[in-house]
Amino acid sequence: MSALQLLAAAALCYGGFACLALAMPDHWVQAGGRQEAAATLCRPLRRAGAMLLAAAYALCVCRDGASFGTLLWVVLVSAGALAVALTLTWRPHWLLAPARALRHRA
Repeated sequence: MSALQLLAAAALCYGGFACLALAMPDHWVQAGGRQEAAATLCRPLRRAGAMLLAAAYALCVCRDGASFGTLLWVVLVSAGALAVALTLTWRPHWLLAPARALRHRA
């Protein structure tokens, strides 16, 4: 169960930073989205990114306590940010499918 929680926290960090990156119009267009949609999705993507990072923090703290959970979250946030940066560099269209699903819900 512990490894599954760690994997979930890492996925939440990646998803959070993917949402925050796609909230920027330049990254949205780079991923293959239309310029018009970037303005309407900016706030929902920012909120989703913040909520995903907060959920990852809560999961890390529940898993390992306040001190080590916070340290683990900082490491996962750094790894998630790096993974999103690399995804935007080599395969930016991979980030657009989850954002389109968010658009249909909003």
